[in-house]
Amino acid sequence: MIKFKKYLSEAALSSSVANDDKGKLHELLLAKHLHPKKQLPLHHRSESKNPDHSGTPQQVHDKLKKKIGDAAYKEINNHAASTAKALHSHMEKHGHIPKGGHIADVHWTSNRDTDKKAGDHQKTTGKKDVNSNADLILTVHHNGKHHSYHGISAKYGTNKKPNYKNSGMTSLEKASGAPSGSFNKHIAAHNKHMEKLGYKGSMSERHAQHKKDRVGDKAGRERVKAAEHSSLQTRTKIAKEFATHLGKKTDKQLRDHIRDHVSPPTLHNHIVAHSHVKNDGSSTPIVHAAHSIADKHLDKYKDLHIKHSGISATIHGTHKETGKVATIARHVIKAASGPHKGVAGTFTL
Repeated sequence: MIKFKKYLSEAALSSSVANDDKGKLHELLLAKHLHPKKQLPLHHRSESKNPDHSGTPQQVHDKLKKKIGDAAYKEINNHAASTAKALHSHMEKHGHIPKGGHIADVHWTSNRDTDKKAGDHQKTTGKKDVNSNADLILTVHHNGKHHSYHGISAKYGTNKKPNYKNSGMTSLEKASGAPSGSFNKHIAAHNKHMEKLGYKGSMSERHAQHKKDRVGDKAGRERVKAAEHSSLQTRTKIAKEFATHLGKKTDKQLRDHIRDHVSPPTLHNHIVAHSHVKNDGSSTPIVHAAHSIADKHLDKYKDLHIKHSGISATIHGTHKETGKVATIARHVIKAASGPHKGVAGTFTL
């Protein structure tokens, strides 16, 4: 009975583990199950804004394993193993791993290339690929004569359609056509409001104070409510302005916008490997060639247009067969981790 209670306690804990922790651990374990020696991947970088995600693959793995507990770790590991098997089969079926070939190396490549800086992708392949957001890059050997590179975007979660892209405010402004700096003005106003509420210091210091307030006295809890309300208002304003500018685009421009977020052209073959987690704790692996996801989705719809609601800006289209208008893509303006940790945009189909 003691062991059973311990399991229930750990299972309850696993359900509350931060999604970004689960996703990061899933990346590493997927890499491990894909590696020919079943070991954690090679890497080029050790820094992250999140201290739990900073360090070598082994260090990050060990920190997250300890943080989430045995029950959640076992669950994520099983999901990663299942998706690795499905991914390997996909690559064999489509000739990415030819007969006689094999996966020779796996690199952890979360630090993407930019126009001005070589990221993990260029360091791994020798060529810059600014459109690639691959979490992993596989090196495949072909009969020992030559090799190819394959980018893998590792997705993890309960939503059948995963988040395809995280965007900062500058990227969102550029994508929508909004004036430069317009979204950050809303964030600056929110930060000033936080100072008036008494939250001062660095982002981390304000976040730490916010966590204390959540379990503090009535005054602290009221301050938490005020901070979270301000964050919600700020993100709603950003979403509305984003939708206003995105709404000026034509059907063709909106299609290109979706392609840029889901299936941008990449130098190397790119695959999305998603562990879709079910309510019973099992998962279903969903593996797609990244370059075809957007067009397969868009081919079903016509007359694309924009709507705004709360912290979301949604792209709608009329289904060609049913004639019904449906949401076909969604931008959500999210707080990274509470009202003091920044704002980012997510994109799903």
